[in-house]
Amino acid sequence: MSGPVFATRWDFLLATVLIGVDRSTGVYSGSETVPGQQMVCVWTRREIAEEALHVESWDLRPIEVRDLVAMLPPGIGVVVDPERPSGMTASAAYVSALRPLLDPFPPDVAILVGSWDELAGDVLDAVRATMSGPAAVRDLVAFTYRVDDSPPLGCLAFAADDPAPATAALRAATASVVDPGALGVAAIRIVPTGVVPAEVLTAVGDTFRVAPPRRRGRWRR
Repeated sequence: MSGPVFATRWDFLLATVLIGVDRSTGVYSGSETVPGQQMVCVWTRREIAEEALHVESWDLRPIEVRDLVAMLPPGIGVVVDPERPSGMTASAAYVSALRPLLDPFPPDVAILVGSWDELAGDVLDAVRATMSGPAAVRDLVAFTYRVDDSPPLGCLAFAADDPAPATAALRAATASVVDPGALGVAAIRIVPTGVVPAEVLTAVGDTFRVAPPRRRGRWRR
């Protein structure tokens, strides 16, 4: 018998799944397997979802589990691939226990910092370009880190007068990486430096600071 579709809490939290949205009401697909315990139903593959739902009445939309967890009211759990041997149930208590991990740097959790050697080539060039573009990113550090037992996560922490365009520019710079695994990380966090705990910034120091692109000067004889 196969194991659950998401073996660990991080596999689950970092996954993207499909959710059914009722076309007439906008309500998410759900069930009540136990009286009084409401559950949202999600699926890992389109063909599984289409077997379970009347597709003429439902829209299937991708959603990151972390976004779903953030929006669920207290007392609501999640069922993944209902009625399948490999499916799993995340109880309301389990979902509640995941909420602190939505913070890029959860308080009172061990964090281990490392170098992001896989951030290279065109992606690194695009990241550097934000430091000379209209987003006005004036300081940037790139590093990997683990939150407790998490897989490696990538972080781009920046300083800028206006965080919104800086965040958008850095997201655009990494948008070509559909699978963060290509950069050696399970997910990429883009945050202002002020979000990063002081002890993490101390561990990062100047070692992982991204150098701005070189300015091209005019040569004169």
